[in-house]
Parts: sequence; C-alpha cells; structure tokens
Amino acid sequence: MNKPPLTDEDNSTYTLGLMTCNILPGVKAREYIVRAPNRAIGFIDLLLWSTILYLLWCSVFTIKSILAIRDVGIQVKTVYWGGSSVTRFINRLKIEDIIINEGISFWQIKSYMAILVKDEDKMVVVFENILPKLNPVLLRVYNGTRAVIFSQRLNVKSESFYSN
Repeated sequence: MNKPPLTDEDNSTYTLGLMTCNILPGVKAREYIVRAPNRAIGFIDLLLWSTILYLLWCSVFTIKSILAIRDVGIQVKTVYWGGSSVTRFINRLKIEDIIINEGISFWQIKSYMAILVKDEDKMVVVFENILPKLNPVLLRVYNGTRAVIFSQRLNVKSESFYSN
C-alpha cells in the first residue's frame, strides 16, 4: 500500500484498499477510482452457470427411436442435444409382449407404448417423455414393431383392433 503524497505538486498515484488516487499535477486535480469488493459475476458464478447450462444442454433429448429387427430384437435409442446418445437393446428371446397402455396424470390420459421384458420388474417405455398421439403415430409404430418381432402372430384376430 502506497502512502498518500504530502503535496498536490507530485505526479503520483497511491492506493488505499479498494481505492486508487491519481494526482494530476499543475491542474490541481485528483482522480479517485474505487473498485467494488466483489465482481458482479465472479469466476465461481461463471463456473456454476456454465455447469448448469451444460447439464441442461446435455440432458434434453431431441430424438427417440425404436429399431425392430426380425429374430434379433429391439433397440431403443435416445439422442440428446449435445450429440450423446443412450441405447438399450432387448433380445428377441426376452421380449414377452409389446403393448399400448394408458397412464393417467393430473388432468389427462396419455397412451404410451411399452415392451414387457422377461425377468424384469419394469416395462421399457418407448418414446418416454415425448408420448406421441395414439392415432396415427403410436398405432403405426406399434403395428409395425409387432409385425417385425412377432411375425408368426400376424394373423391373430385381436391385433386387427389396432390396424389403420
């Protein structure tokens, strides 16, 4: 810390804590500059907001897909904004059934497609969080997926209920 000058004739600068004083000789003027104790946006604030934005950017999905391969199984895939993806493959031998079910939330009833997997407590919900409309999207995906996976059951009369 510099000490204040004794006269205004000196061309000098001194600092006291967060204040800096510039003495301008000849015009008998002084410039006082005071810094705020904390920056409006500090490094920690910037780091925190960057982390939050990154997590939001990575966690929001943009594409959900289902790929059905005869005699092999089903792949359910989610692609996120950041380009990362999560894929789950379900072997054909572990698929018990593919269903359309209805879920009730506060003021609406939503239809969703799910895969029942042997030896698992929970079903795999396809297009979770998107929940497309029952007709025509969900019914078309349902019929197409069942036709590929359960090719031997195509002519079952109960399936005609969902056909377009």
